[in-house]
Amino acid sequence: MKKLLALLAAAAACTLALAAPEFSNVPAPLQKSLAHHGLKTAQLDNSVLRLRMDKPEITELVYATFIYHGFCAEQWRSPERFAGLTLTRVELLNTSGTQGYAFNVRGNVCEQMGQMGKNYRSLITEHTVKCEGGSCPRP
Repeated sequence: MKKLLALLAAAAACTLALAAPEFSNVPAPLQKSLAHHGLKTAQLDNSVLRLRMDKPEITELVYATFIYHGFCAEQWRSPERFAGLTLTRVELLNTSGTQGYAFNVRGNVCEQMGQMGKNYRSLITEHTVKCEGGSCPRP
């Protein structure tokens, strides 16, 4: 019975290790925030956080949900993780990197979104550009 439990625990650990995204230049506190959102890769490059999600297509709903719950809400819950980061943009792309969206995070956009009575969908839309063909236009 102990051997069976040990094998099951090892299998679970391997599965979790395979599911972890590949991080490049992403500070450890930010890695902790991003680890559980179905990401394949995450790269921080010149204040742009480039993320690839393990999905063939990123829909507006998936994107808005990630920005609200996976990115901005993490800043509200743990502002110390984001303190000192000079992020200007978050790009969320599909598995192949050909399609997705980019979110302009300059200033206090996430902070505004967390205020009572703010329409988060409008704020996300206002600060978003669509990415196609593997590139995201600059705002």
